[in-house]
Amino acid sequence: MTVAPSTPVRVGYIGVGWADRIQIPTHRLAGLTPQAVCAGHVERAQRVAHKHGISEIYPSWEELVASPNVDLVSVVTPPHLHAEIAAAALAAGKHVVCEKPMALNVAEAEKMLAAAQAAPDRLAVIDHELRFNPARAHLRKLLRGGYVGSPLFLRLTWFSPNRLDPRQPWNWNSDAERGGGILGGVGSHLFDLARWLLWRVDALSAQLQTGHALRHDAAADAQRRVTADDAASLQLQFGAGVQARIEASALHPGGRGMTVLLVGTEGALRIDEDDALWGVQGEGFPRGEWQLLPIPDHTVNIADLPSRSPFTVGSYYLARGLAAAFDGDEPVVPDAATFYDGLAVQRGLDAARRSSHEGAWVGL
Repeated sequence: MTVAPSTPVRVGYIGVGWADRIQIPTHRLAGLTPQAVCAGHVERAQRVAHKHGISEIYPSWEELVASPNVDLVSVVTPPHLHAEIAAAALAAGKHVVCEKPMALNVAEAEKMLAAAQAAPDRLAVIDHELRFNPARAHLRKLLRGGYVGSPLFLRLTWFSPNRLDPRQPWNWNSDAERGGGILGGVGSHLFDLARWLLWRVDALSAQLQTGHALRHDAAADAQRRVTADDAASLQLQFGAGVQARIEASALHPGGRGMTVLLVGTEGALRIDEDDALWGVQGEGFPRGEWQLLPIPDHTVNIADLPSRSPFTVGSYYLARGLAAAFDGDEPVVPDAATFYDGLAVQRGLDAARRSSHEGAWVGL
């Protein structure tokens, strides 16, 4: 069942990959109004617009940003374009949701934050939708309520076989200069989740890996060197000795999967690959049986969504927050990742690349 806000929120999408597969259907289901699309190739924009019944197609992102029919701009381009587009959209008076990673580097992210600060009445959100996934949101609520006692260790994993296949073609995700790589594409989500759960990261150590040095570029009909990473392993150090490990790998045979494990002095919580939330505490901790915990806010019918992925489910609930944000006097989406959060994550990504290159811990 579609939720309708009292004030229609018209969304313009710049980039149509993730928008086509996930954002447009989840946004519409949550009550937002998909209004316009723009892509690097107008034929792709036309195809997506026809598929989703969207009437407005723009040949350039500049024209979409300037459109009086668009309230919210979703920046769904490769990362090397984020800074320019997001800043221009904010300057044009639009609200902005920007894909992750926020930018190519800290310098670009700082400019984006400055653009957001110059438009304080506009929403400027990074699309870290896992914050809105009901299982993860409820885990955080239980953590804040003392379920595990004092946190000791957090492990976040994401595995996929996608980049293990040497026949996987070269694309922008193979190109570090355009923001490609698993560290930015998935590691940014997990790093943000770690901060959201445990707050400030003091230091980190990272190892990045590329599975295949060359991939075939169909456009050039030639082999091209892969400069982006296919797997990332991070060790994070928080205050009071709390540690976290992030594993994000597209070099993992088998199916896709995401997990969360949070261990404390008095209990533990975990989210399995089916997005079920489990807990153990009290007399049963640490050797007792895990108990399946109810997730009270999980109200969407999964069959209505384009996939069961935690990212897809989170996208729907983030879109509901966006739709509700405009019913008040000032647009606010509680728990959304701001451009400040995006900058903090970007500092972590830059530090991870430096750590992997130098083989050393890096302070933040």
